[in-house]
Amino acid sequence: MHDYTLFWNAVALELNRLDHTGKLNAKNNRGPTRSSWALAITHLAMHDAFFGRTGAPTYATPWAGLQGNVATYLNVSGLGPVAFNATTEGAAVSGAASAALKALYPSFEFIVDDALNAFDFGQGNAAFDFGVEVGKAHLSNRANDGSDDGGPVPQLQAYWRHREDPTNIGQGFLGQRWGQVKLFSTTAMPPLDPHPAVRTPAYDRDHDLVRVKGSAVPGETGTPNVNPPIKPRNPFETLLGLYWAYDGASQIGTPPRLYNQVVRQVLVNRVNGADRPAASARLFALINVAMADAGIAAWYHKYRYQLWRPILGIREYDSAFWNERNCVSYFLHRRCDPFWTPLGAPRTNEPGQKAFTPPFPAYPSGHATFGAAAFEITRLFFGVAHNAPDTLSFSLVSDEMNGRSIAQDGSYRALDRRSYPSLLHAIFENSISRLFLGVHWRFDGLPETVDAPEKIATNNTHIGGVPLGRTIAKSVFDAKMAASNAPQATVTPVAASQPPCP
Repeated sequence: MHDYTLFWNAVALELNRLDHTGKLNAKNNRGPTRSSWALAITHLAMHDAFFGRTGAPTYATPWAGLQGNVATYLNVSGLGPVAFNATTEGAAVSGAASAALKALYPSFEFIVDDALNAFDFGQGNAAFDFGVEVGKAHLSNRANDGSDDGGPVPQLQAYWRHREDPTNIGQGFLGQRWGQVKLFSTTAMPPLDPHPAVRTPAYDRDHDLVRVKGSAVPGETGTPNVNPPIKPRNPFETLLGLYWAYDGASQIGTPPRLYNQVVRQVLVNRVNGADRPAASARLFALINVAMADAGIAAWYHKYRYQLWRPILGIREYDSAFWNERNCVSYFLHRRCDPFWTPLGAPRTNEPGQKAFTPPFPAYPSGHATFGAAAFEITRLFFGVAHNAPDTLSFSLVSDEMNGRSIAQDGSYRALDRRSYPSLLHAIFENSISRLFLGVHWRFDGLPETVDAPEKIATNNTHIGGVPLGRTIAKSVFDAKMAASNAPQATVTPVAASQPPCP
């Protein structure tokens, strides 16, 4: 048995890695938004080439995500399908994957050709040609989905609006109109509750937390007179921040690549035997469609709320910095540090380059949304109820901590293999990891009431990227990954009420 989907998934993840340079200026699919989009198209093509062959069997498996007749995403009956058997599987899946990847990553067409050389399908192979036509159909299906529509969105008229990282001038804004891309399978743009209002007690608690835990300064003490005191970030917390980073750094790639790596481990731990190829085709299409919709939904809400990142929120907490409102102060507010710097998203494998804050608004966290979408739909695939814990364990060496990656000071980072007892644990730590880099408020991922992995399953709030991602996963899974009929959204900033000058 050869798992062709798993093979081409590895090729797609390698292209994601090679495409990124550390400054989010990849030539093919820049950043987490476009890379999740490209992965979804590629895996949908493989999925439809696998299940679109004639005579596909009915599955009776212990996994809820592969039971009964598996429908294709597009109608491929007119594209010359071949018989469903072992001899057509590899050719059909490889034809679909190669057609999609060559179009989506033209800079790396030679790598796709090298991967094809691992197989000998023969000239004029009908199954391969069918796969190619399926790949072209999926590319055509997304040709006018809004993914090429750039440009700005209206600016939120509030002093807490997102602006560039002041230590990384010229970084610009990424994906301002990505929230207007057509959804893949989510039935409607999912709602997201507002973040805690600036200067409210809930906001201030998270402000105080990231000021300490996310600082670049060792032993940061943070806001004076906080009770109970907040302990400085410890080595384990720093490790978590780096382990889950994947911020488009050189030779690392974007978050969707990491979450695919995790699900690969879960799959090989749980599924072997004759149904493995079908499980791979279905599961990887599900997770990548969910992440593509997670990127669209997260960026829709990011540019609705336009919330500043900690580097601005901490530096400009004092009213003297609210220049547009002519507010003034005499003493510096105790929560304000005009010189605070986060540990930052790491420029791994780029020694000498300083860390940075990603070039898009804070709320909700893209990491939290992507990770929750991928891991929640994996839980559902394996029959775990949406509000139940799971035991889907895995062990993974992150490329950020693989013994070869180079830190900003030029040293090698040690190899660290982390094991997780469940995907809920992974969802939780992936979310809070961004706090330890100082690039997100904690509520960007999860509300403060969700202080343990087990509480994620029963959380009924809609604050942060984790609830958003889990909502998307359930929508895609319940719809059986059918194409979405939702109208494309329009990104309009929410009305913002300005508090009075203190």
